[in-house]
Amino acid sequence: MKIKQRKIISFLFIVTILLLLLNLILAKVFSEEINQHQVEIADTEIDSLFKSALYNVGIKDEWINNKNEKYFVKVPVDLPVVLILQEFNNVFDTNEVKIKSYEKKIGGSTQVNLISGEEEKLTAELIYNKEVKRKSVRAGFIVERLSNDYETDSLLLNYPEQFAFLITPSENSAAFVKKILFSEKEYIVYLNDNIKELKFKLSDDYSERRLNNSIREIVGTFSNAVFFMIDDKSRLYNSSVYNHLKEALDKRRINLFEENSFYNLKEKEENIFINEFLRILNNAQGGEDILFVVNAEMFFNLDREIKRYRKLGYRFVNPSSILPVK
Repeated sequence: MKIKQRKIISFLFIVTILLLLLNLILAKVFSEEINQHQVEIADTEIDSLFKSALYNVGIKDEWINNKNEKYFVKVPVDLPVVLILQEFNNVFDTNEVKIKSYEKKIGGSTQVNLISGEEEKLTAELIYNKEVKRKSVRAGFIVERLSNDYETDSLLLNYPEQFAFLITPSENSAAFVKKILFSEKEYIVYLNDNIKELKFKLSDDYSERRLNNSIREIVGTFSNAVFFMIDDKSRLYNSSVYNHLKEALDKRRINLFEENSFYNLKEKEENIFINEFLRILNNAQGGEDILFVVNAEMFFNLDREIKRYRKLGYRFVNPSSILPVK
């Protein structure tokens, strides 16, 4: 019995050794095949992609200098080098191009080497420079809810971007405000002809006392609003109520802005609003603040553009951070 056990153990030991040897042989074979099929990217393509990555984060062409086959890149102090390196990883296929970097001087310069086909294709030094600056623009969004769309409301409440909800006074809006505040977001009260509930309604047929009651209800119910906004194309705006409303809000130190004070995209057609959004951002001057009014669907569709412009140095903030001075 013992002899049989020894034979079995010896057999298993030999099989194990053979499997290990086979594994080593296969690993070597496949490694050689991978090396044989390793793609080498042309110098011109690497050069083009390198510059594209820099442009994507707001580096201007005049900040890029090539001396003795090495790039020297001036980097604005507001742009962490790690973001540039991340963009290199986004632009290059890291299976084809290896990206090596090391910090030559803390807070000063970083050297980057791009290698393809085991050959160094490009060397660059990223150097912080206080003299170069990216365009400094802050933008905010006022987002109008889609009526009775609980799914969209939920998506907006959990959306990572900063913005303010645009809500029309109603009992439904009053209940929703609690969710807005719980989600640590902002809201703006929208005054227009769609206010139907009597306790909030503003009508030029009302007596002064009844009108004051409505204003008191709106202000009390929505006391955490960033500001109030009025539809300047509405009957309400063109009625005798407007002056009374403005005076009442001024006494309470509540800002009331006309809708045309902001860039209103929610009335633009689907195939136009993104181009209009890009035009406004591109034409913005350094140090400028911009507020857009959009609906929820538009806001979601702008996600890709927001991320792209954030890389360029644009900041997207809450409307309360860039409230216009009155």
